[in-house]
Amino acid sequence: MKIRSWFIVDPSAKAATVHSAGADVVVLDLTDVPESRNAVGDFCRAWADLAPAAELAFLLPALSSARTEAAIDLAIRYGAASVVLPGARSGAEVQRLDMALRVAEIRAGLAPGKTQIVALADAAGILAASSFARCSNRLAALGWEGGYDPSSDTARLAAGTIALTAAAADIAAIDAASPAGDAAILLSDCERARANGFSGKLCRSSDQVPIVNRIFSV
Repeated sequence: MKIRSWFIVDPSAKAATVHSAGADVVVLDLTDVPESRNAVGDFCRAWADLAPAAELAFLLPALSSARTEAAIDLAIRYGAASVVLPGARSGAEVQRLDMALRVAEIRAGLAPGKTQIVALADAAGILAASSFARCSNRLAALGWEGGYDPSSDTARLAAGTIALTAAAADIAAIDAASPAGDAAILLSDCERARANGFSGKLCRSSDQVPIVNRIFSV
């Protein structure tokens, strides 16, 4: 299935409410581990009851964080189909994450290589975009984190660089999340991203998911 919407949610969210949004992938935010550890377990158990065949992705802290190792172990424990790495500065960081996942998988008694990686490049990563090509067999998608005026030259350069890099690496390109609360802006952002070769988009609110799914289904 083509993945259109990547819905990032807090572990304290109600699993039933998240499920009703209809996102292709739910990304559980682990950036506050260990504070959210109990909430993560509660969400994952509720999610398994609601959608046993629907795998979860997990948003990790940046590799520079002291919480990353704990977050990786938690993601592997709850059967992560993929992990999302924010603030990715280069392909070397994806390689580091690949090795950390391998250790966690072996520790959990799993075959190494099961968990895929989605890298979200920051400004440094966009400038080093070519380093993501062939950096890891786990790398399934490349995205960017936004933070720029969508009409600016900076945003256009960033988005174009990510889209071209992903195409060259034959992986999915994921567009940055748009601000919540303005459907017209979201619609315009989705249409622009789809025209530029992105296959999906990060979402931060449930009302964004139907629009993202509709535009990226075309």
